[in-house]
Amino acid sequence: MKLLPAVITLLAGACTSIITYLLHYEVKKALWILLIVLLIFYIIGIVVQKTIYKFEKQVEEEEAALEAEQEGKVVEKDIAESEDGDTSSGRQEREQTQSEDESTQDYIPEEDEGYTNTETEEDYDAT
Repeated sequence: MKLLPAVITLLAGACTSIITYLLHYEVKKALWILLIVLLIFYIIGIVVQKTIYKFEKQVEEEEAALEAEQEGKVVEKDIAESEDGDTSSGRQEREQTQSEDESTQDYIPEEDEGYTNTETEEDYDAT
C-alpha cells in the first residue's frame, strides 16, 4: 500500500511518454506535459491511498466492536448462569413448570362477587 501513489504516478508517466512520442511532440513540451501529469497523478495516488487506509481502519474498528459485543454477550450469559446457578436445561424445566402452574390454576370467585354455594352438606351426603 505504501507504493500505491508511486505505482499510479509511474503508470501515468509511462502512458504520457508513449502518447507524446507517438504524437511527435517536441521534447521540451513533452517534458512539461509529463511533469504536470506526474504531479496530478501523484496527488491522486495519495488521495486514493488515504481513502483506502481510512476504509481499512473503519472495517477493523467495526470488526473489533463486533468481537467485543459477541464476547460481552458470552460473558453476560456466563455471569447470569453463574449467579442463578442454573443451567439452560434447569432454566427450561423451571420455565415449563411455571407455565404449567399458571395454566392449571382454577378461578375461585370471592364471596363478594355474588357467588353463592347452593349445595349444602346434606345435598352432598345424599349423593
